Amino acid sequence: MPPVPVLLVTGFLGSGKSTLLNHLLRDPGMAQTAVIINEFGDVAIDHLLVESAIENAVVLQSGCICCTVRGDLVDTLDDLDAKVRQGLLPPFTRVAIETTGLADPAALVHTFLTERSLVERFVLRAVVTTVDAVNGAGQLDDFAEARHQVALADILLLTKADIAPAETTVALRARLAAMNPGAALVPVVEGAISHKDLFDLVPDAPARAQDDVLRWLNEQAFASTRAGSQSPPHDTDIRAFAVTLDRPVAREALRLWLRALLSLRGGDLLRMKGIVALAGEETPLVVHAVRELLHPPVRLLAWPSEDHSTRLVVIARHIEPAVLQASLDILVGIPAEDARKAPSAGLTPPS
Repeated sequence: MPPVPVLLVTGFLGSGKSTLLNHLLRDPGMAQTAVIINEFGDVAIDHLLVESAIENAVVLQSGCICCTVRGDLVDTLDDLDAKVRQGLLPPFTRVAIETTGLADPAALVHTFLTERSLVERFVLRAVVTTVDAVNGAGQLDDFAEARHQVALADILLLTKADIAPAETTVALRARLAAMNPGAALVPVVEGAISHKDLFDLVPDAPARAQDDVLRWLNEQAFASTRAGSQSPPHDTDIRAFAVTLDRPVAREALRLWLRALLSLRGGDLLRMKGIVALAGEETPLVVHAVRELLHPPVRLLAWPSEDHSTRLVVIARHIEPAVLQASLDILVGIPAEDARKAPSAGLTPPS
């Protein structure tokens, strides 16, 4: 069986996560969805939807299974899976997880990438972050968690834009686009977005024969974040940028550079996506990292366009674009036989 896709819904306190889920749970297309809510969430799911309860899980009128996290997320998923196998709950084909308002989603992303018992059964499909148009700017100013929720998002849902001053909404949209250019940015009113529209906003991670790599990489969105762009004062710790190489890289040199980057600066590397030209090889490699974790690289069967250069898009804390570009430029000149001597120039964390 293919792994079950997981939708992670995050966002700061009061930003509309539960309103969004309540709307989605009324959508007939969300039947066969398991919805997991952290029990410290700020707003409960509408109890009018509850049909019957089986211990920690309830079956909603739409056919969804809803439960709260009691302890570890892995245990909760295992418990749901066991109840389905025992016939106590209907099967589910999708999982939606609502985090608390103060959660850093990186921890849950880490869980789905590293927890052996989950990797074969579940795949993280998208991180959805709700941002309050009325209070969002102040929350981004004051709370690192809010900035990290935005930086790690695949989809940004702008809530309460219908009641926020127009100039406030315009400024916040520009700020969000600067912090995370690659994320889809969609205004919603009272959480009104269909499950299909939500899932269609994010392309699948690349497979060998997939032709949607360019949409997944979305490098054009990072064009305005190159040298000379300005970020709000409170956002200077997080930078979104693109780096490129016009010459191929030795595979071993790339491997050691990635290892150095993740080990030395992984805590500051919120997300990196890229397509890499390898020396002596006809087709490229796709790389994707979140914090210290590198997804298994994917070798494509063909280049997705006429552009055969290496392109990386990055969202990071305290990593200057020029430093990362310089380390890549050094990497290009290293032949395969000297790859183990590859310098990690500029990647050492600042003291």
